[in-house]
Amino acid sequence: MTGAFAGSGTTVPVRRGPAPGRGPAGSAYLLPRQPDPTRAPLRLFCFHHAGGAASSFSGWQERLGGGVAVVPVQLPGREHRVKEPRLRDFARLVDELDEALDPLLEAPYAFYGHSMGGIVAHELTRRRVERGLTPPRQLLVGACPPPHRPHLGDGVPPERRTDEELTAWMAGLGGLPELVRRYPEWLRLAVAVLRDDLSLVHSHSHGHGHGHSHGSGAGAAAVLEPLPVPVRALAGSSDPLVPPRLAAEWGRHTTADFRVFTLAGGHFFHRSAPGIVLRLVASLLAAERTARS
Repeated sequence: MTGAFAGSGTTVPVRRGPAPGRGPAGSAYLLPRQPDPTRAPLRLFCFHHAGGAASSFSGWQERLGGGVAVVPVQLPGREHRVKEPRLRDFARLVDELDEALDPLLEAPYAFYGHSMGGIVAHELTRRRVERGLTPPRQLLVGACPPPHRPHLGDGVPPERRTDEELTAWMAGLGGLPELVRRYPEWLRLAVAVLRDDLSLVHSHSHGHGHGHSHGSGAGAAAVLEPLPVPVRALAGSSDPLVPPRLAAEWGRHTTADFRVFTLAGGHFFHRSAPGIVLRLVASLLAAERTARS
């Protein structure tokens, strides 16, 4: 199986947390104990990968300091939203995010999306631009293929993948914690979360995103107008799914400044080397604040 989306190396998506709650602005997409993001001069909204959860960004607030409010975005069906049905329609997800996060997107903000989260962040940025609303100061994407590339390389619907195939794929990417492997029930649920998230991505690549198709067939890539937003692409040097040369193709999707950064590690470099990643993120955000001041 090919593609660029997989479960976290540390997140256990079946963890039974507190009952579903509402974060700031009354949104279930934010953590129930989310610190008030209005106290910082810049807000960084973080979108997790397929099969993952908002906890993959734990520790980011402490490392980035008080100048940035880290706001992890939680999709339904995991952690504190574990009892909610998972979404499998990408257009509906973007609709919900646009409405839920809108009250917090008037002040300066940036997006970071990892793997599937990068596609989510890009589409939400596009929605904001099309509506004439304030876009993010920067769009940061990590381990994420550019929008003109098929999101799931072989085009096979995730529903047609067996549990064994998805398990092997997760393990091969380093996205299957040893703890999950020890418990068959946890493994089944982890695979179910991954399959639904991949279905979400599949729905986007089959006509639910913006733009029009170039070429023919189900795997035809969408042709999208570049966005007037600076884009920063982060790539793992040993990522078999999104190598640096592929991440560099994000450059065609912005009319503003573009940069690509290669970091040591594989698909989950944000988990294996968080210190290096967050130093880079901090410097990028600081440079943007300085340029705007």
